[in-house]
Amino acid sequence: MIAPHPDDETFGCGGTIATLAASGMQVFVQLIVQHGINTGGPATARVAADRGTEFAQACNKLGVSDFHVMIEDGDHHDTLHTQSARLIASMESGSPISIDRVRPQLVLLPTRGAFHQDHQVVHQAAFAACRNRGAGHHTPSVILGYQCPEDSWSSQLEQATAVLDITEHYGQKQAAIACYQHQTKPDPHPRSTSGIETADALQGAAIGVPYAESFVTYRTDLKFIAEATRAQEPTCGST
Repeated sequence: MIAPHPDDETFGCGGTIATLAASGMQVFVQLIVQHGINTGGPATARVAADRGTEFAQACNKLGVSDFHVMIEDGDHHDTLHTQSARLIASMESGSPISIDRVRPQLVLLPTRGAFHQDHQVVHQAAFAACRNRGAGHHTPSVILGYQCPEDSWSSQLEQATAVLDITEHYGQKQAAIACYQHQTKPDPHPRSTSGIETADALQGAAIGVPYAESFVTYRTDLKFIAEATRAQEPTCGST
């Protein structure tokens, strides 16, 4: 899972992370940049540290196997668009949880039509890192885009066609959201606790469940889906 900033993993697809982790899958979160909220003074560094703590706590609530912070210097936050090559190389093989090292079958990344420009930059870099790079390199089977609360304001909003029921583990997402004291907003706001829950309930209503998360499908290897389906089929035998 690729998160541009702390909280994106939780607000965007925390229920899916918790659901996959509970099923026995290893889930890794690659955080691109950990930065503070610019207060114009020393408090900025303190808030950055607080956000790092919040991120670690949220990952723990969701059952994440491991995570890595690619850029801890918040000064680079506004220059991600100039660092595409660095981002791609790290996601491909440079990071301790790079694609070549953990060999993920599923990658969750920000959508191409995300509202924030830095999310768009991360999408482009992550999607490039997932390409077929030839023998000796890993190519993920499924690539899905998750939407964050602000993406509802995007003029390039993409249609989400893949949906996952997250009801059983929704309490973990709620617990992870509660870790982000600096990032949630009071009502009415898309980033408020109730705003996020309302959005998840709306996705759930579309498939007849209390809560769900939806994704934009960018790449799907049907062989991977077929193998996953066979693995879940009961084995018949004589007794």
